[in-house]
Amino acid sequence: MNVDDHIYLWDHAAIKVLDVRHQVLRMGETLQSYKMPSNGFIFVSRGRAQVQLNQIEYIIQQFQVIHGSKGTILDIFLTEDELEYYLIFYKVTMPIPTSQEIVKLMDRSNPFLLQYSYIPNYPIFIYHKVKLMEQEWRKAGGINRFYVKSLFYQFVHNLLQQLHSQGIDMIKPDLVRQVMMYIQENYAQNLTLESIATHLNYSVPHLSSIFKKKTGYSVIDYVIQTRLDIAANLLVETDATLKEIAENVGYRDPYYLSRLFKKYKGVSPLRFRKQERKDAIHRPQNIIESSIVWRQIWRYIDSDNHYQYQYKGEEDIHMPRGSRTSFTAIALLCITLLLGACAGGTTSSNNEATGQNQPVAESQSANSSETRVYKDSQGAAVEIPTNPERIVLQGNSIGDLLALGIEPVGVDRRFIESGVLEDNGKVSSTDIGFPTNLEKVLTLKPDLIMLSYVMDNEVEEASKIAPTIVFDGMQPLKDRLPIIADIVGKKEEGEQLLNKYNEDVDAMWEQLRADGKVAEGETAVVFQFYWNKAMYVMKTGGVADLLYQPKGFAMDEKVQALQPNSGPYIEITPEVLHETLIGDHLFVVLSADKEAQQAFEELKQEPLWSSLPAVKNNKVHFIEDKWNYDDMTTSNMLLEEFPNMLTK
Repeated sequence: MNVDDHIYLWDHAAIKVLDVRHQVLRMGETLQSYKMPSNGFIFVSRGRAQVQLNQIEYIIQQFQVIHGSKGTILDIFLTEDELEYYLIFYKVTMPIPTSQEIVKLMDRSNPFLLQYSYIPNYPIFIYHKVKLMEQEWRKAGGINRFYVKSLFYQFVHNLLQQLHSQGIDMIKPDLVRQVMMYIQENYAQNLTLESIATHLNYSVPHLSSIFKKKTGYSVIDYVIQTRLDIAANLLVETDATLKEIAENVGYRDPYYLSRLFKKYKGVSPLRFRKQERKDAIHRPQNIIESSIVWRQIWRYIDSDNHYQYQYKGEEDIHMPRGSRTSFTAIALLCITLLLGACAGGTTSSNNEATGQNQPVAESQSANSSETRVYKDSQGAAVEIPTNPERIVLQGNSIGDLLALGIEPVGVDRRFIESGVLEDNGKVSSTDIGFPTNLEKVLTLKPDLIMLSYVMDNEVEEASKIAPTIVFDGMQPLKDRLPIIADIVGKKEEGEQLLNKYNEDVDAMWEQLRADGKVAEGETAVVFQFYWNKAMYVMKTGGVADLLYQPKGFAMDEKVQALQPNSGPYIEITPEVLHETLIGDHLFVVLSADKEAQQAFEELKQEPLWSSLPAVKNNKVHFIEDKWNYDDMTTSNMLLEEFPNMLTK
């Protein structure tokens, strides 16, 4: 705790007193689950009580001062006949523009969010200030409110002096818990990373970084999962229409909710409703087992009044109820398939020559029967086929395998339907769904399963079906393709593909310069716009990876400085367009969704947009978001199309 930092921030903040109240609690009365509407002080003038702030307990008595931040849950239980106390609520804003020094101080040591309780050394002086504040507040005149503000500063000044001289311990609120609680209570509102950060008085980069670090997921992913879990309950427990449910969970477009639901839950909303109600008949309790996301991702521990989250390491947010296939079910299905194969005379071509029936699992070609030991990204040594022939792939690296001449037998087809892979030829791979349907995987008789992310005990269960490799599907193409090529026994082909791609990229940029379409030293910035008006700058991945090739466009220093540096998406707001969309060329990655296009047309009518340098210079280029993948096949296709996109 840095005393000077706290004083500095109080000095630079704009403070507004919102309310001053005088309260009396009598025996038999309690104050329970009261959410503080803003930052505030509690000053006890008489009596004793047990107080909890966010479940942290204090025993308070006469002249006790307690501080809590906005959203803090306050509970008061009397231990004497009466408790008389004052509530002083205030709001803090920082000047705009805010210096980086202040932003860093706020992230490191924000005094307005700290929680503490103590008895000042000179309580009578403070008591008179508080009582006078309350009296002047009730007069409600402008000059009286101004006087209250001056008294409040005197009150805080005296508190800070005594607080630091006594060396009082201060508790910094658990930011992750604050974010989760806020989302749970406001999921139906128009939530953005910016709005959540503003409400909680944190900077966007700090909030985003801490939440990601402690949970492994982005704040917006948590918003989506919370809404989808609420929607799932409404589907089963009510007869509300999809439109009504969408409006209740914060989406205006039921079609968009349906797409999200299918993407994250693996089935359409109506099919989910039908299946869950059917299954409910056979369950001991006729209710849906809620899969509330914050119970699935984190195990919450209360130890010595400190809240901690234990992140289990999953690379995806949520495993819907019923989607985990037990090993017993897999084993039973496996036995059924084997028996069916024997009874039906299903044999390999070699078996047909000898007239012998053997289990399907043994019917492998000579090539795939050769094995080697491979150490995957989790450090597991797995015995895999040297040249696998029946690969099941989980993740969006389908185009990498296709470029290597391999069509997997099973994939999550969402990544085919939303991209351009099928424009390059029909992909017949079976859909294994999301989350991965292991029973479906079993029927495909794979000789290798590749997982680009891990959900729950998926590796263990998938390994019962076939050798299972885990790899990092989020790595950039240049790092990911060699790994995938090595796994499938095509290491040299992978190197050749990358070398050829890099040569073609250099040749394309050289030709664009020779044709006068790109000037030396020109900069570019990538802007992604979604249906709900969420806006992002992209520095890596997909289109950005092609733009920022060594011979491509440069990235302006201000764009380079945008945080976070990890991950492709940096959320921005309309107010900072001129501070973030800095480049000679502006590339807009736009969804084909009609609502997204309509929302973007509205943005284009704003003066903020029309005054952007790239817009005024007619150097704005629009690219459908189906191109925004970085697999090898899509990257090669984009390379062919890009010169045309640049001139549109």
